[in-house]
Amino acid sequence: MSGAIQIFSEGPETVAERHGSDESGPWQILVVDDDRDVHVATEFALGSETFEGRGFHFQHAYSAAEAEGILSQPNQVAVILLDVVMESDDAGLRLVRMIRDTLHLTIPRIILRTGHPGYAPERDVIRDYDIDDYRTKSELSRARLFTSVATALRAYDRLRQLQEANERREAMARELEILNVDYLEQREAAMSAAQAKSRFLANVSHELRTPLNAIIGFSELSLRAVEDGKPVPATYLQDVLDAGRRLASVVDDILDFSQLDTRKRRLVCEPTGIQELIEYQQELYASDARRLGLQIRVGPGDRSYQCDLDRSALTKVLGHTIANALRYSPKGKDIDVNWQLLDQHITISVSDRGPGIPKSIRSNLDEPFSIGQDVLTKDASGLGLGLTICRQLMTMMGGRLAVDDRDGGGSTVSLILPRHPA
Repeated sequence: MSGAIQIFSEGPETVAERHGSDESGPWQILVVDDDRDVHVATEFALGSETFEGRGFHFQHAYSAAEAEGILSQPNQVAVILLDVVMESDDAGLRLVRMIRDTLHLTIPRIILRTGHPGYAPERDVIRDYDIDDYRTKSELSRARLFTSVATALRAYDRLRQLQEANERREAMARELEILNVDYLEQREAAMSAAQAKSRFLANVSHELRTPLNAIIGFSELSLRAVEDGKPVPATYLQDVLDAGRRLASVVDDILDFSQLDTRKRRLVCEPTGIQELIEYQQELYASDARRLGLQIRVGPGDRSYQCDLDRSALTKVLGHTIANALRYSPKGKDIDVNWQLLDQHITISVSDRGPGIPKSIRSNLDEPFSIGQDVLTKDASGLGLGLTICRQLMTMMGGRLAVDDRDGGGSTVSLILPRHPA
């Protein structure tokens, strides 16, 4: 048998897909009657007829229970010719209720036939049951039977077309809903990108203009001194050098971020001494620390220990972390850099005694082009790319970066790396 026509199926398939309907094949007629002669007579009366270019194919059930079994399975039944009195006086009427209310088959048309009209008055049946016609068997001549079946088939076909149109509409509504969700997600992503672009342009403009103004200004002062035959103050040259380094740092951050964003960055692992790398960073930032009235203290460590890692990547992460600690540490305070082996990990910690990271801005520290402050009112320089670059480089090396508050004030940034990277 093929599929029962269930209007309220939960699946997304169409009526035609659920029922396996073949619009070019014969109409499926289910004859339900406990009298075998009725089956023979019905098939004889309609067997040679056609309706809208399609013939008839008959299925037979000799009790309400047997009909229920057929209709419970996939089928293509269009019209049911149903006897009222079979196993019981109201077996046919109870089957109608079962078809409509339990099996939820609302498209197949039902024609009731009875040899005992007194058991079920026509007016009450037509009013109370979802049927298309109610006839006594004696009045159903061949012509009248065909008329009743043709009328029911026409109603069936219209209902089927309406249901398919409704399902197409619902499918289109679901697709539109999905498209709307996609649009909102893309719109949100576009707005986030636009905001990031605005932050980037604002920060880049600010960060480039400040050192450039210093370079131009102190270069003009130096040139004027030379023209006047006066010595150029060393402070002018130092300021130009500092501004140049700051400008180079901004450019480096932008290039590093662009490489990470396009996945161009590749790791090159080599044996690297952790203590030696930390001491190198200490020497590199010593002059900056002295100028700020700070001191970088490096804890003791095993100078012979080496680990295979990307020296350039770890140097960049450690440099960003130390520079950030210098930027926010108050004058006269120390910055501590220590490292230790813990189980299968290496932990390098950089601790400052600054104001710490307020919770109000900690949530957006990972966002590129943001340092938790507005570009026009921020009290520290930087593009806001440092932490983003550090986190991505640490992830690429199989590690992670953790930021914690320090007892007594300040923050500790921990670089946690595997001792045996994959």
